[in-house]
Amino acid sequence: MAITIALFALTMSCSKSKPEALVDPIPVDTIPVDTAIIELGKVSVLKNGVPWNASFYARYNIGDFGNFFLSGKATNNSLDERFNLYDIPSKKGIYLVERALLWNHNNNIPNGGLGIVLGLDQLLNYYSVDTTRANQYFEILRYDSVTHIVEGRFQIFLEGPSDYPFLPDSIALTEGKFHLKIEEQ
Repeated sequence: MAITIALFALTMSCSKSKPEALVDPIPVDTIPVDTAIIELGKVSVLKNGVPWNASFYARYNIGDFGNFFLSGKATNNSLDERFNLYDIPSKKGIYLVERALLWNHNNNIPNGGLGIVLGLDQLLNYYSVDTTRANQYFEILRYDSVTHIVEGRFQIFLEGPSDYPFLPDSIALTEGKFHLKIEEQ
């Protein structure tokens, strides 16, 4: 009985500490302001922890220099992986990322997803922004409205059910960096 009381007293005196966040939602910028984070014309991103060799470009919305979109495409074993992020404001700041819906375009909140396409026209899976994740963002570090050059970084988590065992259920685009000239349409 004394042992039971001692164990009870010991467990009551122990307090649980709150678990710390696994990932800081907004990274601390350790790069000096006058230094580019990546070479002009380049994008670097990890897809599920592995460097993703996609071709990227940025374009303004038609007739609108206030917003642009970022698009990337990679071909892997006859599958095209197409990433698009729309409604990105053309000004310095950190932006949350939302799931793309029919009614939330042109609200200055980046949204989009990633599609896996077989051939040119058979959509196998579409990954949408995982709205349960708080540690995703799109950040514009520098924007020049005269030269139309934009630089920044991003981290986006995507989810999507897959009927194909060779496709993942989710995709993490992390450690994203870009330095691009935004093209006019």
